Amino acid sequence: MIIEELFQQGLIKVVFATETLAAGINMPARTTVISSLSKRTDRGHRLLTPSEFLQMAGRAGRRGMDDLGHVVTLQSRFEGSREAGYLATSKPDPLVSQFTPSYGMVLNLLQTHSIEDAQELVERSFGQYLSSLKWRPQREEIDRLKMEIRHHQAQIEAIDPELLASFEKLQGRTKEARRLLKILQEQALELAAHDLAASLQFAVAGTVLSLKGKYVPTATPLLAVLIAKAPGAGQFPYLTCLTQDNRWRVISVSDVVGMHSDVPRIEAVDDLSPPIDLIIKPGQLRSGDDRTAPIAAQIAQVAFETAPEVREQQALVEQLEAELANHPAQSWGNPNNLLKRRARVQQLQVELHDRQFKLEQRSHHYWQEFLNLMRILQHFGCLNDVEPTALGEVAAAVRGDNELWLGLCLASGELDHLDPHQLVSAIAALVTEVSRPDSWTRYDRSAAVEDALAGLRGIRRQLFQLQRRYQIALPVWLETDWIALVEQWALGVEWPELCANTSLDEGDIVRILRRTLDFLSQVPHVPHLNDDLQRNAKRAMQLIDRFPINETVD
Repeated sequence: MIIEELFQQGLIKVVFATETLAAGINMPARTTVISSLSKRTDRGHRLLTPSEFLQMAGRAGRRGMDDLGHVVTLQSRFEGSREAGYLATSKPDPLVSQFTPSYGMVLNLLQTHSIEDAQELVERSFGQYLSSLKWRPQREEIDRLKMEIRHHQAQIEAIDPELLASFEKLQGRTKEARRLLKILQEQALELAAHDLAASLQFAVAGTVLSLKGKYVPTATPLLAVLIAKAPGAGQFPYLTCLTQDNRWRVISVSDVVGMHSDVPRIEAVDDLSPPIDLIIKPGQLRSGDDRTAPIAAQIAQVAFETAPEVREQQALVEQLEAELANHPAQSWGNPNNLLKRRARVQQLQVELHDRQFKLEQRSHHYWQEFLNLMRILQHFGCLNDVEPTALGEVAAAVRGDNELWLGLCLASGELDHLDPHQLVSAIAALVTEVSRPDSWTRYDRSAAVEDALAGLRGIRRQLFQLQRRYQIALPVWLETDWIALVEQWALGVEWPELCANTSLDEGDIVRILRRTLDFLSQVPHVPHLNDDLQRNAKRAMQLIDRFPINETVD
């Protein structure tokens, strides 16, 4: 680099540069001036990262000449000493591995190493090391789960599992029987409540009722005796009752869920009157006294006829509850605690298995990706089990974003008979992507190139499908919109004319041609290729390797 040489010789005193000045060149200075501590990105302005700041500041101080290097930051109304101090004292950003297995890496490793050695090398990579650090908390959680499982298992290991299972089964039957009993009771109440409102019109004091509703919010119906009626807000009266818990309640007809006409009227209420301070309004509640206590006790002892299915289910519940109370597992103190502990062990084992499976998948991510690449290579005949074939050696000798795609194209025969200028165009389509969808050129593609690229589309489709199945994110370029431009350059069109016939920037054109030239330079050295293809590649290089692509002015 000319500027680099001039600066080192002291012929240039000041260099105004972007942050990329610090990357990959030797241009130290006594003093580095950083004019801005922020940078513009696609998402707006942001402060430099500590690593970006360190990269630029690292140019200050000439090795062997200066004891100290000086860094000057300029203050603005947006940033000043506080931001500079933060960046100067912050630790660099953590290293991020750029290691990614590729087809070429797989083939080259398997040419010289066994599959076991290849796995060891992959899992010793820096990327795998960082992955191991990332998953350390997951391993610690797995160890904690194992310890908790052992703790719970120690508490239940002396317990007869069959006996505990028998208790659990009986407990389940009892729970289900209780649930069914509740349903039958509710159905009986619903049946009894049919036309209940009309029947209550004729109920007299002393009639036993079952209460549950808005103004009697109990879990189960509450027994009560009717004391008096009073006109209500609508067509139904308000009812004043004494309940089995010795309380006065004023209720509405909708709070009555049962009227037990089969039970004899409680005559003791004939001389009983509600408290004077009891307001006749639904929801009103007053405690009873010594005079009402005997009546409340009498209500609680009332036995009324229930539906046969309810009596039968009640008997079953009582039988199961008795068996449960006398089960041998009760000798352990509290078998329910043991059931909860066993359930906890099962829950922890499921979580442990899930975490171990995910850790196995993620902690060996690179090796799994290596194996997926192998499967794709085997599908295309580049590997015979783990041994590279002749086609595999073609792909292994190639450098590029997707060595398998490039190797398959070279070995397909579709490019063998293209003229050198046509080969340049076809190769450009395989190695370069233009990220600008609105790019255009006034030149037309030649028919021979069109036919050759059409013959590669089937291979490309297969490769796409396999990469999607195995989640391999490697590009499979086949760009044709602007390749006619490359062919014209190979045919000798001058640079100004070439640039005038496309929307691409000069920098984009140079990048495309240099990438094409780089790949063409590999073709003569790839084994097992057609001789004509290799000769044409050499000639194609000569056609496009001229200024400004080769940076040399004749």
